[in-house]
Amino acid sequence: MAEQARRVRGGFRGQAADHEALEKITVGDLSFAIEYRHVGEEQGPSVHVFGDVDGVEEEILRFDCFDRTPHYHYGFSYIDQPQVLIDRAATGDPLEWVCGRIETRLPMMLEKAQAGHLAASCDAERLRAVATELLARGRALSA
Repeated sequence: MAEQARRVRGGFRGQAADHEALEKITVGDLSFAIEYRHVGEEQGPSVHVFGDVDGVEEEILRFDCFDRTPHYHYGFSYIDQPQVLIDRAATGDPLEWVCGRIETRLPMMLEKAQAGHLAASCDAERLRAVATELLARGRALSA
């Protein structure tokens, strides 16, 4: 817990998600949302994963499926971590890849984002449904 107490609030100090404006899908102690964002010369769907960290709802993961430079962040709103690029040559469509990670790798990603305590909310069947819904919403937003 001492490590958690030393975390820097604000993460990248980038454009924070508007928790109230997003239509969330809740699964246990986690919430998921997707929106279409314009950031500078970038645009595309952003997938957000929220959960409780030290008594505060935080954005734990953000996947920016942007046209030019798709990437994601661990612990977006509460720890400083560099963005991780999504290699289109290796992954194909970034949004499909992201939804696949939510379905199959979320507990490990939560652990890396220092939110492993939320892995109990990762029921495989429910995450499959969330991934399917996020992909459908993302496709509709991008149309």
